[in-house]
Amino acid sequence: MIKMTDYTIMTYITNNYITLLLLASLTVLLIANRKMKIDGLRYVWGIMGIVFTLTLCEAFEDMCDLYMWDYQLLYIKTAMVYWLYPLTAMLELYLVAPIKRKLLMAVPYIINCVLVFIDLFDTHIIYYFEKAHNYYGGPLSDFPVIVLCFYVVMLGAYSVIFISKRSVSKGLIVGFMALSTIITAIGETEGFAEGQTEAVAVVEIIIYYFFLAAISYSETQKKLYESRIELEQERVKLLTMQIQPHFIFNSLATLQSLCYTDGETAADLIVVFGNYLRANIDSLESDKPLPFSMELEHIKQFITLEKAGADVDFEVIFDLKATGFMVPPLTVQPIVENAIKHGALTRHNGTGKVIVKTEETDDDVTIMITDNGIGADFTDIQREHYNVGIENARKRIEILCKGTLKISFTEDGCIAVITLPKASKKTEASI
Repeated sequence: MIKMTDYTIMTYITNNYITLLLLASLTVLLIANRKMKIDGLRYVWGIMGIVFTLTLCEAFEDMCDLYMWDYQLLYIKTAMVYWLYPLTAMLELYLVAPIKRKLLMAVPYIINCVLVFIDLFDTHIIYYFEKAHNYYGGPLSDFPVIVLCFYVVMLGAYSVIFISKRSVSKGLIVGFMALSTIITAIGETEGFAEGQTEAVAVVEIIIYYFFLAAISYSETQKKLYESRIELEQERVKLLTMQIQPHFIFNSLATLQSLCYTDGETAADLIVVFGNYLRANIDSLESDKPLPFSMELEHIKQFITLEKAGADVDFEVIFDLKATGFMVPPLTVQPIVENAIKHGALTRHNGTGKVIVKTEETDDDVTIMITDNGIGADFTDIQREHYNVGIENARKRIEILCKGTLKISFTEDGCIAVITLPKASKKTEASI
C-alpha cells in the first residue's frame, strides 16, 4: 500500500496494478477463445468478478479510513470480504472437481453467509468495529477462515484423487492451486505476501484455464484426426460405389457392339470412357474441394456413356447461373447418376428428364438436381438403391465444405439440394 493524502482512481490502479493486469489478460484470452468449448467457464468468469469486487472492497476500506467515514460502512465491506473469499475457493473447487451435489458442498458456505449477515446488525458474533474504525473479532471470528480452509483442503484432496487415477497433470495443477492459496494466506498473516491474495487467485485461474484450453485443443485435434480417418474410409467405399462393375461391363458391352456397327463413334466413346475412369481415380486422390467445372465435366462424361448404353431415352438440362465455386470431388456426380438411373430411366410415359440447376446468394451457393421419375412411389428397396452413395456424398459435403445435402421425394420425382456456404466459394481463377 502507498501512503495516501487523497484517494483517486490512480491510487486504486497503483494498489491493484498486478491484479487488474492479470484480470485484463484473462479477459482478453476468454474473449479471443470464446468459440472454444471449455467446460466450467462460468466459474472462471465468476471468480474473476469476485476478485475484481475484492479489489473494490479494499479501496472502499482505504477510503473509509482516509476520510473517516461512518464506521458502520465497514460492516458492509467486511461482510463482502467474508462472503467472497470462501466463495472464491468454493468456485475453484466446482471448476476443477466433478461435484454432483453442489448444494450439499455449499452448506458450510451458506452457514458462513448467514452468520456474517447477522453481524451486519452489530451482533458481534464474528466481528465488530468501534467508532475509531478499530476491528475486533467475535467468538466465531475464525469461522470464515475455517470455511475457506475447508474448500482448500477439498482442493488438495481432489488433487490426490486425480493423481491416484493417473490424471497426473490435472492433479498437479489442482495441488498447486491449493498449496499457493495456503502459502498466500500464511503470507498475508506474516507480512511477506500482504495484499497479494487477489493476484494469486487470478494466477491460479489463468493456469487452470490454460490447462482446460490445452485439453480442448487436444480433443479437437483428436476429433479432426478421427474425421480424416473416416473420410479416408469413405473414400475407399466411394471408389467401390462410383466405379461399379456393372456400369463398366455395360459400357464395355456398348463399346464392343459399336465397334461392329459404328467404329468412329466407338473410338470417341473409348476416349470418354478412359477420361471418366481417370477422373474418378484422380478425384479420389484429393481430399480438398475442386472447381465445379471439373465435376461438371465428369458429369457430362457419365451422361455420354449412359446415353450410349441406355435403352430408354432421357434428357439432362443444365441451368447454371453460378459455376465459379468449389465442391467436394465426386459429390454432385453420384446424385446426377441416381437421378438418371432411379429417376429419369424409370419414366414409363414420355422422356425422362433431369435438371441440374445452380444459383448463388450473398450467403451461399445452391445446386439443385431434380428428376421426373416415380419419386414418392419408390419401394423401400428402390429407395435403398437410390441412397447408395448419397450418405457418402452428404458426409463429404459436411466435412469439406460445412454444407448440407437434402433429399425429398415428391409425386413428380425427386429433388436433391446441395447448399454450400459462401465461405467455401472460390473462383476458378484463384486455383
